[in-house]
Order: sequence, then C-alpha cells, then structure tokens
Amino acid sequence: MIRSMTGFGRAEAERNGRSLTAEVRSVNHRFLEVSIRLPRGLQVFENRLRAHMQEKLARGKLNLTVSWKGAGEEGGIPSLDLDRAEQYHQVLQALRNRLGFRDPVTLGHIIQLPDVIVWAEPELPEDEAWDFLVEAVDRAVADLCAMRLQEGEALAADLLGRMTTLRKDLDAVRSRAPFRVEEAKERLRTRVADILKGEAQVDADRLLIEAAIQADRMDCTEEVVRLSSHIEQFESMIRNGGPVGRKLNFLTQEMNREANTIGSKAYDTVIAQEVIQLKEEIEILREQVQNIE
Repeated sequence: MIRSMTGFGRAEAERNGRSLTAEVRSVNHRFLEVSIRLPRGLQVFENRLRAHMQEKLARGKLNLTVSWKGAGEEGGIPSLDLDRAEQYHQVLQALRNRLGFRDPVTLGHIIQLPDVIVWAEPELPEDEAWDFLVEAVDRAVADLCAMRLQEGEALAADLLGRMTTLRKDLDAVRSRAPFRVEEAKERLRTRVADILKGEAQVDADRLLIEAAIQADRMDCTEEVVRLSSHIEQFESMIRNGGPVGRKLNFLTQEMNREANTIGSKAYDTVIAQEVIQLKEEIEILREQVQNIE
C-alpha cells in the first residue's frame, strides 16, 4: 500500500529507571530531508542516526526530537546545587535586612533563581546509549509509518475512484471521435457549396483530400491510447504500493500532456467538454500525489 508523507510519531524507551522520549514529524518533500535534535550527551550519534532513518523512509521532510523524559531544556536528570542555593539565600537575607522587608525568604524565592536545579545528563557506555536511542527512535518511526500508511490508504481510495472518472471521460472521447470525420466532411461540402452557390460542381476527389487532411488533424487515437495506458499504469502503481510518489507525479504530467493534445485536436464541443473534465481530474491527481512517499 502507498504511504502519505504527512504524519506524527511518538514513543518512549525505558532502561534501568531512565526514560527516553522520541518524537518525529513529517511533511511532504521532493526528497528525504532529516533534521535531528538530540540531548547534548547523545549528539555524537546524529549522523549515524540520520543514516539509520534513511534506511526506513524514502521521502519527506522529517523533524526528530529526542529528550530525556521529565528533563529540562538541556536534558538529563535533575539535581540540586546546594552551595549555590545557600549563596542565594545569604544574598536575599542581606537584601531583606538592608531594605527592611518583613517577609521571610522562602524556598519558592530560591528555587526560581538560575542554576539552583541542575540537569545532569545520564552517562552511558556508547553501545548502550546507541541501542537505547535507536529503540526509542524506531518505535517513534513505526508510529509515524502507521499514521502515514493510514493516510495513504485514504489517498489510495480517493485516487482509485478518480481513475474510474477518468476512464468514463476518456471513453466518451473515444466514442465521439469517429463521428467528427463525417461531420467535418459534411461541413466542408456545405461550405464549398455555399461558396460556389451552386454555379459549379464540387470536385469530389478534392473534397475527399481536404476531408482526409482535416481527419488527420483531428485524429486523437494515439493520444487516447497513451492516456488510457497511463491510467492503467497509475492504477497499478497505487495497488502495488511502495514509494511510488515520484513515478505517479511523472505520470500525471504525461496524462496532462495527452489531455492537452486531445483538446487541441477536438474541434468539437462535446469532446472539448470531456477534455475539460479530464484536465480537472488530472490536476486533482497531481495535487494529491505530491503527498505520496
């Protein structure tokens, strides 16, 4: 099944009382672009982690954030700097006495001051840290992929429904096309007759030649066959799944090219209307496939 490029995944991994949280967001992008934000102690793994994620995802702009659960901005485990807290207390007491304030210095005053609580990062052996990190990230990516797959299923259902509409419009063009030659021939005969006003005979051979030239200009058989083939390929790719977004995008460009050519050869109100509907559906397809991995 196809997958969307839009999604969100979140997961946690726990080991020896420590908990690591990973969150990954993705939106559509022509290629795979991975931005990673890691706690200071795990930043050494950034390039290795990026390569690891590139093995699991084909396209999309991804933002991965990893943090120690319950940690501050720097990540890690909280601890108190008691010496600093005592220094703050002494300074506040001196200020209180100097200014004559009656309110006591409380814990609430001290705890809000900078660096009283220090976030110390866990220290882990390199192999253990990598395994811990990958466990959290892989779970988040799996959660992301599940969401992307669910959205992809909805996209697939919509796209396959539009294939039915395209076939219907194309069949209408295919059915109408043969009648245009006889109609063009009759219009040509009428036009020549009007010009001559019945004073001379119309050269039947010349009339046939002119009709053949017009018929050749109006012949859209090849374009109809190619567009039909593109529709079949498009539907097959959707059903087979995988990272087919770029191929589908290319196919929509080719489908639009064939529809334009059919329209330029139309010389017919009915076919022109069908071509407009074809192009509207193809444009919707083009917008939809931008979000397919």
